[in-house]
Amino acid sequence: MNPFMSNELAGEHIRDLRDQVARGRGVREDRMASVTVRRFAERDIEAIQRLAALDEKPIPSGGVLVAEQAGELVAALPLDGSQPLADPFKPTADVVELLRVSARQLREASGAPRHHRPTLLRGRTLQRKAA
Repeated sequence: MNPFMSNELAGEHIRDLRDQVARGRGVREDRMASVTVRRFAERDIEAIQRLAALDEKPIPSGGVLVAEQAGELVAALPLDGSQPLADPFKPTADVVELLRVSARQLREASGAPRHHRPTLLRGRTLQRKAA
């Protein structure tokens, strides 16, 4: 093959890859721009049940933050520290992280203590001492 032709094809391929990356970034930004985070409302019961079934996790009780995209519930985060629920058929990792950040902000604004989990150190579980 002609070296000039090979160089041209490589350059064209690089431009195509850069265009794909740019389009991918735009999709992610658009997806995140259309997320609504709010507290659970009674109208969300069926959607929460659907998420729990899809994600194979128990239905949360107590306070829950939910995330909507295009009017559809795609993720939920129990405020008691339980595992989040998310639609496994949609890209929701960023949405779940947004819910975690929102929950942290709510806790800090209310003055509630942070949720502490025991940590492992040299194979032993350390518990916080009660003050």
